[in-house]
Amino acid sequence: MSNNSVCEVPNKGLYTSGYSIILLLGLTLNVYAFVILRKFQSPTSIYIKNLIFSDLLLIFTLPLRIYYYYNWSPRQQVTVPPWLCKAAGTILLLNMYGSIFFLACISIDRCFAVCFPLSTRHVRQKAIWVCVFIWALNLSSCLFTVVGVKLTEDWNNTCFHSHPPFVTLLGPTVGALALGFLVPLLIIAVSSCALLRAISHSQSVQEGMVNKGKIVHMLLVNLSVFLICFLPYHIVILLYQFWNQSCKLSEAYKIALLMACCNAMLDPIVYYFATETFRRKNAVENVRLARDSDASTDRAK
Repeated sequence: MSNNSVCEVPNKGLYTSGYSIILLLGLTLNVYAFVILRKFQSPTSIYIKNLIFSDLLLIFTLPLRIYYYYNWSPRQQVTVPPWLCKAAGTILLLNMYGSIFFLACISIDRCFAVCFPLSTRHVRQKAIWVCVFIWALNLSSCLFTVVGVKLTEDWNNTCFHSHPPFVTLLGPTVGALALGFLVPLLIIAVSSCALLRAISHSQSVQEGMVNKGKIVHMLLVNLSVFLICFLPYHIVILLYQFWNQSCKLSEAYKIALLMACCNAMLDPIVYYFATETFRRKNAVENVRLARDSDASTDRAK
């Protein structure tokens, strides 16, 4: 492994300004979204509230990253207690995979609500328990990965300037790629295709009672935020399994983390489309949409 302490930050202003923007916009938008959604208790709103909480956890750690990059220089490294590095790293992973799982839950919940509103009503009412399971699974996995892996003295001294040792280990990488990224991506893709198929056969859409454009926009925004924020990180940790001797890869890792943190300010866009597309005033149209879809399926059989 290369000595990351000798890798200079080409443009530390990128990280200082980037994390500052995420802090300001993410905090403002998430607090505003929580105020708007605090009275709603639908399954989708429950997932969104958990996503907001996950984003706020990450946002509260960003001042430490801003302080670190603002004061860092090749001649004088910034000293951060190892436990604080561990805590910030654990919260970042909690946010990343929490966001991934909750975005997948929002996508499949919207699909169930439109395509199978009656048969999945009982399942959708278990949203709170689904969130509890996600937090328990996510927390245990992140603690095992970050706290369970012995950190090198070099990483303790450089903190955010180097990659943690677990990104070069095969086990955590396979788990992150398979269960933490590819499975949720498959869920989002399948549920999005099912929803598009439902609205394409809907008489309600043809009559203009349901806004197909907003539904399509919601699906595109959900998938775009997912890929823009989380795909670069998983590509980088995959590359670490084959090539971990370069400062360029270390720099790519830091940029990928910055992009992953962008989800804290991009998630509110998902909140908007998820709630705007399926407001209560469209509840009757959504039920009719689902019945049209079920009828079309029955005729196809």
